Order: sequence, then structure tokens, then C-alpha cells
Amino acid sequence: MFLFRSERELDYHHHDVLRQKELLRGAFDGMHPDVDRWLDELDRTPAFYCDSITQIRMDTWSRGRVTLVGDAGYCPGPAVGGSTSLAVVGAYVLAGELGRAGGDHERAFPACERAMAEHVRGSRAAARSAAKTLIPTSRLGVRRLAQGARLISALPAGPRRALLRLTTKSARLYNSMTVDDSPPSPTASRGRDGLAGDVGGGLGVE
Repeated sequence: MFLFRSERELDYHHHDVLRQKELLRGAFDGMHPDVDRWLDELDRTPAFYCDSITQIRMDTWSRGRVTLVGDAGYCPGPAVGGSTSLAVVGAYVLAGELGRAGGDHERAFPACERAMAEHVRGSRAAARSAAKTLIPTSRLGVRRLAQGARLISALPAGPRRALLRLTTKSARLYNSMTVDDSPPSPTASRGRDGLAGDVGGGLGVE
């Protein structure tokens, strides 16, 4: 995986793979013989994916009877972590608000947005911080990132996990998220007669 910064928005179409590979070579070509060898694989790889690390920000996640959950509504950004956790929490909160409102989406959707607002703001801030760490802006930053990664990987599994929980802002954020208990669904007793959708990694909204 290659990650790089650009001072300006890159000019390419998401279907133009040749242009994407050209931009990648422009960012890394000549950096090191090993890197050049990796770039040579661009001509042989059967799978290539290129995208920008971006955040989705909208004034509302709902319109009429449709609402968005997870990455579709409030993705903190690919490669920076937290999207799955936020999606699961969002699906759970949405299900709870629909239960409290007796299925009335006009009440449930705004309530869900209010309940999720702080989680989403915190996730976006943590993602921006993670992106700065993940893609350093200086050689010193790159060196420190590499040294830190080597140090963490050399630790036994238990201490390594404990250290990451203490030092990773996003991990602290997602571990501290709390949600209200959802009320029982009034239609839960219908069993197979009820209609359930698979949302956010296995949470059903009935």
C-alpha cells in the first residue's frame, strides 16, 4: 500500500487506471531501489485500487423515509480507522430511536442524528489526527513513524495491545462511546413474520 500527500487536488478520473498509476509513480519514482522495484509491479498486478482519503460531511443524513447509516452518511475516512465501529453504533442508535418512536421515521431520524452528532464529530477529528500521523509531512516524521512501528511490533501481544489503546486517539474514542439501551421492539414477537434488514455488520433494524 502506498500513501502520499498532495498540495493540490489530483487530476484524474476514477476509471482512468493508467493515469492513477502515473500519479503514483510521480510521487514515489526514484525514492529508493526497493521502491522502484515495487512500482514495477504496477504493470503486472491483477488488482489495483486508488482513492483519496476523504470525509463525508452533510447537513443531514435523512430525506423523507430514507436515512443513511455508517460510511454512506458519516464516514470518517478510509485508511484511518473507525468506520466499522461508527457504523455499528449508528445502526444500533437508529434501531433504538425507531423503537422509541413506534416506527415514526419523522421523529426517529432527527433523534438519531442528535444522538450520533457527538460521536461523528469526535470520529472526524480523530481521523484527521490519524491521517497526519499515518502520512507524515517530513523525513523526521517518516523516521519516527517507522521507529515507532518497529518498537510496537517488537513487544509481546499483551503489552502491544495495551500500549496501542493508551496511545491511539481513535482507539480511546471508540472504546469510550456509550449509547442508551434500546427499548424492546413492539414487533419483536412476530419472529419470521417481521421484516429485518442487515445493517452495520449484523444489526437488524425491524
